[in-house]
Amino acid sequence: MKRLFTLALLLSSALLFGCAHPITMNANLDAVKAEGVARIDKQVGYHIAEADRAREVTTPGGGGDKVSYFPYRDMEAGFYKSLSEVFKGVTNIADPADAKALQANGIALLIKPEITTTSFSPSIFTWPPTIFTVALSCTVTDPQGRQVKVVQVQGEGRAEYAEFASDFSLASKRASQDVLTKLVKALAQDPDLRR
Repeated sequence: MKRLFTLALLLSSALLFGCAHPITMNANLDAVKAEGVARIDKQVGYHIAEADRAREVTTPGGGGDKVSYFPYRDMEAGFYKSLSEVFKGVTNIADPADAKALQANGIALLIKPEITTTSFSPSIFTWPPTIFTVALSCTVTDPQGRQVKVVQVQGEGRAEYAEFASDFSLASKRASQDVLTKLVKALAQDPDLRR
């Protein structure tokens, strides 16, 4: 009986303290805007590999727990919105090596994002992260695959217990919004992309 009780205690501890809680990184798209700049008169494509869309990432939360999320899947709509704020037209390109598809869509530039995240919380009582960061690196190429530019931005989101009590994803959503807002500004102000 003692052995059974000990096993049950270990199992419940693992479930309580070793699990990864699901959160999302969906930004408030209404806040992602280009202000005071003219759109670049180019049709651009973006490519996110299916393996990236399906990739689940796990990072630390509070209380020794972890959080899990899908960065590319969660941020794709925001990434599309960011590009749409800057460029005349945006198309999702399934195969960046398909020259016919690029030509048919009039693609002048192809953009491939790379997303890196971190999270942290000093709390020993709550699991949602209070600090979340997103680094976004966008490799921009011409239709022939020659690199034009690498645009890098970093965003941060913070949320305290009183704020995230009704939205455990608040810090990650704020980080996504921050990085996408910075991406819009970086792309819009880059002279190499306007040539």
